[in-house]
Amino acid sequence: MSSLLEDQQGSVSKSRRGPGQSVLQLLNRSRQESDRNMFAKRLARARRFLRTGERGGVGYFRLLRLPGFFASRAVSRRKPAFSPPWVDISALDVIFSAHLFIALAIAVLIVTSPGNSLRMLVDHQSIYLPEGIYSGAFLRWESGDPGSLSETGDPVDTSRFEALQVSDYEIQAGDTLGQIAIDHSLYMDTLISFNQISNVRRMQVGAHLSVPNRDGLLHQVEGGDTLSGLSDEYDVEFNAILDANSMTSAELQPGQALFIPGARMNSTDLRLVLGELFIRPSVGRFTSGFGYRADPFTGVRRFHNGADWARYIGSPIKASMGGTVVHVERQLGNYGRFVIIQHHKGFQTLYAHMNTVYVRRGQYVSQGEVIGEMGNTGRSTGPHLHFSIIKNGAFVDPTAYLH
Repeated sequence: MSSLLEDQQGSVSKSRRGPGQSVLQLLNRSRQESDRNMFAKRLARARRFLRTGERGGVGYFRLLRLPGFFASRAVSRRKPAFSPPWVDISALDVIFSAHLFIALAIAVLIVTSPGNSLRMLVDHQSIYLPEGIYSGAFLRWESGDPGSLSETGDPVDTSRFEALQVSDYEIQAGDTLGQIAIDHSLYMDTLISFNQISNVRRMQVGAHLSVPNRDGLLHQVEGGDTLSGLSDEYDVEFNAILDANSMTSAELQPGQALFIPGARMNSTDLRLVLGELFIRPSVGRFTSGFGYRADPFTGVRRFHNGADWARYIGSPIKASMGGTVVHVERQLGNYGRFVIIQHHKGFQTLYAHMNTVYVRRGQYVSQGEVIGEMGNTGRSTGPHLHFSIIKNGAFVDPTAYLH
């Protein structure tokens, strides 16, 4: 034993012993270097295993790549002189096992998903893949018929880009515009716009309606209209308008009729055509209508610009449509106490011979809100309400607009 120690001391002293270093110190240093080299070899072997799956020839994907600074720190650690058997299960083995388990769990979730098709999003473009085909790109399950997709991944109604087709329908006894629209899977405003209907209550049995194959509005081109402007106004794709009208250029001519696919009427225009824009401002007995009549005071034939309802003094008067009060006045003759309300689309309503007024100029009132009481003020033969509708500065028949 002593001779063996002497041989080792001699070999060490010849090769690496410096001044002031003992043989035992050099032996310890040599053992430490040997431990570090062994640990580095194990680490390199583990990394090769993770990259190529050489252990057992499994051929796993490269799921983990250790950063370089981990390797350098690991090599610099000193391995204890003695370690229990379980220490040989390194942190790399644990990390590898965890990643493998997560990958398997994700694969199970994808395979067992109830969807019918896969959607792959690549550079904001959506592509449908047949079942069973997988890609390294991000996959999302979709149920139902794939159809077409927009840049945001939402389905696109391709019918908006098809040429317009029109069929003819003859109105039958008992028909309503709403039921005709339902039977053809259309909105009422599509039939109203396409057939230029101004009042649905004037539709007659035997009349013919042109029925398009999809929803949209008919637009009459005016001077200054452009296709891009109409696209923005109706929020409809530029190409959808071109395709629906079988246009080869974007040039428009005044008077040209364009079908705007998918466009809708605003609620004011729709309610106006349906006769639902205005409500009766008061209950009572209808005493006089719009048009010429004998003056109740003189008997002379004069034009009556509104409709009258008679009831007791104090009966509530309601706003026929929502709007802003623009005029409140009391006259000794003529209308007596009266109110004028301004509405959308150039409409105004006038309420005359009121006993009490509850509103003031500039106030906004909602449809059906009480604005005053029925009275007998001004040029009146008894308690009643005189009600007028004014459209673009001209008096019109209220009964043609009241719901």
